[in-house]
Amino acid sequence: MGHDPPREAPSGDAFVVVSHEALFAPPSEVLCDACGCAVAAQADSDDPAAPGRGTYLWVRGGVATLEHVPLCAACASVIGVTALARWEIEEEEG
Repeated sequence: MGHDPPREAPSGDAFVVVSHEALFAPPSEVLCDACGCAVAAQADSDDPAAPGRGTYLWVRGGVATLEHVPLCAACASVIGVTALARWEIEEEEG
């Protein structure tokens, strides 16, 4: 039960040291919850490149929780079309 020799930190950006205050700081940019890319500021709703929003719904201990998350335009479109396709499949199956 000896002690391992200290290891050196890898070079590059592998480690970042921050204080606990960083946990409570507002985010500097909004990221898409699906792909992680930066989401542009809210644009005109008629603009096809406007960012979207998703909603998670879960129930735990009898309490239903909704969480709204940002989505980029591409992910919002893909998720929406996939949901519509699945709905159509369920309607056909009866």
